[in-house]
Amino acid sequence: MTQLCTNFGDEATLARAVNLLYLNKDEYIAVLFYASWCPFSQECKPNFEKLAHLFPTIRHFAFEESAIRPSIISRYGIHGFPTLFLLNSTMRVRYHGPRTVKPLAAFYSDVSGISASVESTTGEAMPHPLDEIEPKKDVEPENCPFWWARSPENILQQDTYLALAASFVILRLLYLLFPRIVSAAKWFLHLPRASKTEIE
Repeated sequence: MTQLCTNFGDEATLARAVNLLYLNKDEYIAVLFYASWCPFSQECKPNFEKLAHLFPTIRHFAFEESAIRPSIISRYGIHGFPTLFLLNSTMRVRYHGPRTVKPLAAFYSDVSGISASVESTTGEAMPHPLDEIEPKKDVEPENCPFWWARSPENILQQDTYLALAASFVILRLLYLLFPRIVSAAKWFLHLPRASKTEIE
């Protein structure tokens, strides 16, 4: 049975999805846990819906974190959003990687052995759907291996925690060194006056 649309649901839907696996042992389902307040989830959800069209034999379920009890979230080992799992009756594989369609489709194919659908509903051949997807130019990471050589905008976009940690260290150093800098400046400003009074 193929299902092209993504199901958005609650705990009862999650229980039904897991029960489907035990009824159909060879079937895979994709489960996305997301948060409406998370910008990464907002980026991942449309790609998850595209994957439902690329892999119609895999059922897709998306669950918003407020609709699921925290005990279920912890049972699945979810520590951040979005979290994507590919499940069948014997395994549960978590996706770690970019949230764009090509890497997600590669993950689906690697885990399930199912390749992306390249035929339309009428049966005629279409160009491969992954070939039409181009990455966004402004979101691509820089290929520079040294973080300090990247542009500040890209550091903030790609390594937010690193930028925050670096700014914390710099501000902490300024806080510790500021009294010494001020006293040295006062001493330096007082020095020319002292030398003039000694000459006279």
